[in-house]
Amino acid sequence: MKNAFKTTAFILLVLSTLTACKKKTDTPLDFTIDEQNLTECPQGASCSFMYADNAAMSGNNLTLTKGQYRIFWVRSQGDGRTYWLYMQAPMQGDRFLLTDEDVKAGKVKYVSYCPACFGIEFKALKGTVKGVRVAKTNASPEKWLIEANIGIGAAGATEPASTIAIKQYYFSATE
Repeated sequence: MKNAFKTTAFILLVLSTLTACKKKTDTPLDFTIDEQNLTECPQGASCSFMYADNAAMSGNNLTLTKGQYRIFWVRSQGDGRTYWLYMQAPMQGDRFLLTDEDVKAGKVKYVSYCPACFGIEFKALKGTVKGVRVAKTNASPEKWLIEANIGIGAAGATEPASTIAIKQYYFSATE
């Protein structure tokens, strides 16, 4: 009986020690974005960084429709090429994080248009997108600071051929 008690007490002590020493994991939304070194538009190109509330991405042409998401997009046009990067984020909260799984699930879309390029169509394969709402002030409207690193490559590829890195403020398309 004494041995059973000692064994049980020892097992309980070991289990309580192991559970007490578990590492705390950070919440995924516990991040900041440095406002320095924002992405500049390439020389000779024009860029826009916009977002729409209560929207959704629809079809291959990525027509924005009414929906339950906040859609962010960048458009860069220059040297006969235009590309768009669309990011679908939740409407709730003042920050969000999109992961590799979200990119693979189609929440980030890359579209390029170059009539004279005869290139392979690329798509978003993996990456992360972080977003933080910047509150409206008397001097400026509400905006979002977005930092995205998205690997793009041919459909069916497992590794990206190139990476798009963007850190910029996005403004509402409806104001």
